[in-house]
Amino acid sequence: MSDADAHQLTQWLQAWSAGDEQAADRVLAAVYARIKQLAGARLRRESSVVPLAPTELAHEVIANLLAAEASWTDRAHFFKTVAVAMRNHLHDLARHDLAEKRGGGQQHLTLGAAAGEISEGMSGQAGDLHEAMNALRKLDARKADVIELHWLVGLGLEDVAATLDVSLATVNRDLRFARAWLKDQLSA
Repeated sequence: MSDADAHQLTQWLQAWSAGDEQAADRVLAAVYARIKQLAGARLRRESSVVPLAPTELAHEVIANLLAAEASWTDRAHFFKTVAVAMRNHLHDLARHDLAEKRGGGQQHLTLGAAAGEISEGMSGQAGDLHEAMNALRKLDARKADVIELHWLVGLGLEDVAATLDVSLATVNRDLRFARAWLKDQLSA
């Protein structure tokens, strides 16, 4: 996303927060394809977790965003919310599936190898991953944001740095720490 596009998105988000429904439509039109693409990639990595099509996941995330009636401050806030909505929805579906099975045949929600960066050994049940992400957020919210923006939203490292207004070196350090910390938490 170019700087001009990012600035335009921020303006539309702020107009949406002020009640401009046309701005909401423009935001959703601008990000829908990206959310659907990310949902597809995410579901391919997690195909054993939930029987859900990318369009369904994208629609659920967008429905959650519309229902949230949040006051968007900028694109960072928006994309953090997208990441959390996607993670929470997948967690809820996996938890529901496990509850139906009454503990038998538990399926794993893996962090996957987003662009080959997260090791295959980093896996755990949906609840474990959800709890680990919540614990990481309490420990260091920015590191949780880096993982969510890079892993869930699929932003490149430069885009994560721009979204969070930090240096690329900071994003790399946060990502290394967060991956190691999550791996440790999920393997415990």
